[in-house]
Amino acid sequence: MRPCEVCKGEKILKSPGFTAVSGEVYPPTERACISCEGRGEFPEIDVANILKRILVSQGKNKGKVKAAFPSPFRSESVNATRAYYVWRMARFHGGKDVTMPMTASMMSRGDPFRDELDAIVDQVAKAAFGTDLAAALRWKGLLY
Repeated sequence: MRPCEVCKGEKILKSPGFTAVSGEVYPPTERACISCEGRGEFPEIDVANILKRILVSQGKNKGKVKAAFPSPFRSESVNATRAYYVWRMARFHGGKDVTMPMTASMMSRGDPFRDELDAIVDQVAKAAFGTDLAAALRWKGLLY
């Protein structure tokens, strides 16, 4: 287990109160951290669970990366969110879907295991699509 990078393991997010230019007063608030859903920490990565979620399990495409994935906004667990991140980023880096993966980045916000997830992404992209540099080649003009 590692502490959430957003709430630093506190489980809550605090917002100071303020007075708007219009004079409206907003009191201080506290709410459960949206990144860790109030748990304060993230469990170790379950690679087998992630691969089970992102790979086709039967038929002619068995063992290949799925072409579609359920919405991460209805995810039931941190494993589902991590699987979406790996699936989407692998498709991005592998060149299968080279539009910017903004949802994947937002969904993994606060996860202290993101570096490890990125290592899995690179391995999946190379194995499934033959490269993990397709997106870099496409976007290099914009990024450099």
